[in-house]
Amino acid sequence: MKEVFANIDFRKLFFSNLFSGFGQGMTMIGIAWYLVEKTGSAQLLGSTMFTSAVLMFFIGPYIGTLIDRFSRKKMLLVENLIGASVLGVLAVWGFFGSYMEWMLIAIYLVTTFMYQIHYPAQSALVQEGFEPRHYNSINSLLEIEGQTASVLAGGVAGFLLNSYGLHIVILFNALTYLFAFGLLSTMRYTFTLEGEAKANQRVNWLGQLGQSWRYIQEKRGFLIFGMSAMMPFIAIMASNLLKPVYVSQTLKADVSIFSLGEMAYAIGAVAAGVLVSIMVAKMGQFSAIVGNTLLFAIVIVAMVSLPHGWALVASYMVYGWCNASVRLIRQSLYMTIVPKHFMGRVMSFFNSIGMMMRLVLIGFFTMMIDYTGASAGYLVLAGLLLLAAVGIAVTMRSMLAEATNRAAVATEDR
Repeated sequence: MKEVFANIDFRKLFFSNLFSGFGQGMTMIGIAWYLVEKTGSAQLLGSTMFTSAVLMFFIGPYIGTLIDRFSRKKMLLVENLIGASVLGVLAVWGFFGSYMEWMLIAIYLVTTFMYQIHYPAQSALVQEGFEPRHYNSINSLLEIEGQTASVLAGGVAGFLLNSYGLHIVILFNALTYLFAFGLLSTMRYTFTLEGEAKANQRVNWLGQLGQSWRYIQEKRGFLIFGMSAMMPFIAIMASNLLKPVYVSQTLKADVSIFSLGEMAYAIGAVAAGVLVSIMVAKMGQFSAIVGNTLLFAIVIVAMVSLPHGWALVASYMVYGWCNASVRLIRQSLYMTIVPKHFMGRVMSFFNSIGMMMRLVLIGFFTMMIDYTGASAGYLVLAGLLLLAAVGIAVTMRSMLAEATNRAAVATEDR
């Protein structure tokens, strides 16, 4: 990690993500809390998340083709410019009038769109611009960065929202996007896949999407593994609907518990970023990813059985550890086995599958939780995580075998 962090271009990527992620995190906390508190119901937040998932499901594959066709650095710069422009305008509005519901929904949709561009583009840039021997360290450092931003967001959001209002949070987010744009624009980067990109320009985006689908189909167990290994992340995304309702209506607590839960989650994820390589060295990738998926399910059941604020905060720390551990192992595996010119499309394909899974869960939860409470939704997530652990256990060995073969070939080539 020291060698990676000594690279000035990696540091620029690291700190640009840190600032933009901090602002994004506060905005998402603020929007989720305002939508639930403003209406007294989960319906509006659930409908917003549902609409977002529908849009991103259809947009995601097209974004993947753009990531494989154009400079990954330019994609990240465009993302930051869009975020700064839209949020800047809405922040100014907040100084002169109150936010209408459609504005809050627009902010949520724009922020979700930023996520949809950011993570596939960032993964493709890392795979393209850095040496394979550094993938694990880079992924761990970026996980630490992302969750440090979440810790800061969770710690500061409650204070700013209570003391100054949502418009200050949105303004701060717009400024962090501008800062990230300036820092990232000075990063040295060469788009090395220009030849493949030019060849693909003759193929429309549906054709490119078909190419990625055929690639995924040809790999035995890859589709099931990708969907199963994404389930901890899907559970976290779905809990973004459940959590404000659980805190407000089941625990009868205020925004400070909500914010502390976000901070605890991030602390757990930072710990995973620091320690996951040690865990994998001791347990192996297979045991680590299956074990953490099972642990996630068990702790959800324990949290629902103990409806107290301290239990939620402690549980979310474990959720952060489990989700980050699974994501880091999955990410490093993808970077090893997926060809560089397919990375954007493969990542966006699985993101779209994840969006579809979120779409189903959010639609289901939106209809049920005003009647059953958020606890029932959490138990549904626990059951799905148990199924995901089985899916990973059945398919992962073939993924590990291919990663080992590729690593051996790379060593021989050197």
